[in-house]
Amino acid sequence: MKAPGAPDGAHERLAEEALAAIPLLANRPVRYGVACPGAASPSYHGVESATFLVAPAPDADPDYFLKVTEPAAAALIDPAAAFEAATRIAALGLGPEPLHLAQAQGAILFRRLGPEWRPASLDRLRQPDAMTAVIGAFDRIGAGAPFGRRWSVFDGIRTLRAALGAEGVTLPADLPPDAWFLFDWGDAIEAALAAAGTGCRPAHADPHASNLLFAPDGALRLVDFDMACDTDPHHQLGAFLNEACPFESEMRLGIEIAEGTCRADVFSRCRAYAAADDLYWGLRALAMDRVSPRRSLEFRKYASWRLLRCRTRVSRPDFEETLRTL
Repeated sequence: MKAPGAPDGAHERLAEEALAAIPLLANRPVRYGVACPGAASPSYHGVESATFLVAPAPDADPDYFLKVTEPAAAALIDPAAAFEAATRIAALGLGPEPLHLAQAQGAILFRRLGPEWRPASLDRLRQPDAMTAVIGAFDRIGAGAPFGRRWSVFDGIRTLRAALGAEGVTLPADLPPDAWFLFDWGDAIEAALAAAGTGCRPAHADPHASNLLFAPDGALRLVDFDMACDTDPHHQLGAFLNEACPFESEMRLGIEIAEGTCRADVFSRCRAYAAADDLYWGLRALAMDRVSPRRSLEFRKYASWRLLRCRTRVSRPDFEETLRTL
């Protein structure tokens, strides 16, 4: 770990500016170092922000965790909204305590979770106890007052299509040649869900495995609150089961845990939202591939995987029937 004063690049410069602006750390000989170097593939982890461990003194253990939004991702992330959501979720005992928002630097200082907290593996998420813990956390968050930022995955798809210039007759070269096919299905999914009716509850809304941390005793903490919003809870459930379950047959257990029984209409909603979520994150990774200065990150590889899974799902002969049974 290093002392402030000689930042190496834009991320460390923003981190040092944020640390200097935090009253809790004023006049303390802090040290900081990279917490997560970031990886876009196989997991999308620490790529839209830079993260640092922060110690209050040269010989002290790191007590804090500093997250600095990647400036290139500023159009996608609202640190103030994330801080508010993190505060609410931490009050439920489901996340690390946020201590300070450095708005000018797009940074949030958290109280650090200990090293015993580890990101979930996909195999761990498939286990009934892990599914129960995650879905239970979603329910507790959803039972609270709205966050005040209403969003849907389809809003996100439209924003990213516009950002990528994907509204014209000729698609940009960095989109797959069948992007029009995926967009048509995205529109069809949205129309079917709108016709069937959707709910709206506060949600963490970003159930990537790397954002779900477990302690050895099975306790759960959620991290990364950039996507927190008020949205249809079946989107969050579908996105989580899409992450946790390699096979659709396994999704039924998660739905049964969430709803008490696996009804056909809920199963269809989760399948539909899973496809839309894959499309959204595929487009988001392509957008980041365009703007991120971190050229070593494999954004296009991650995008290809998410778009492939979307393509595979919507191409199934029974997917149209899925939309008819929402």
